[in-house]
Amino acid sequence: MLIEVFGPGCAKCQVMEKHAKEAVAQSGVDHQVVKISDYAAMASRGILSTPALAVDGEIKVQGRVASSNEILALIKG
Repeated sequence: MLIEVFGPGCAKCQVMEKHAKEAVAQSGVDHQVVKISDYAAMASRGILSTPALAVDGEIKVQGRVASSNEILALIKG
């Protein structure tokens, strides 16, 4: 499973990335977490506000920081 964290590197974006990594660790499965900071890549995906999070290509959270528990629930589906 691919988990993408979108953001330019602001404090909230860093927290979102940390929460995503914590959720992956809690899941016990080796999911891949990727940070995307490129504005063109974010725009091409339709992301208008950051931080944002995508799971397997589908935007799940946008414009706010998701908790590690919320991300874990998204991973477990």
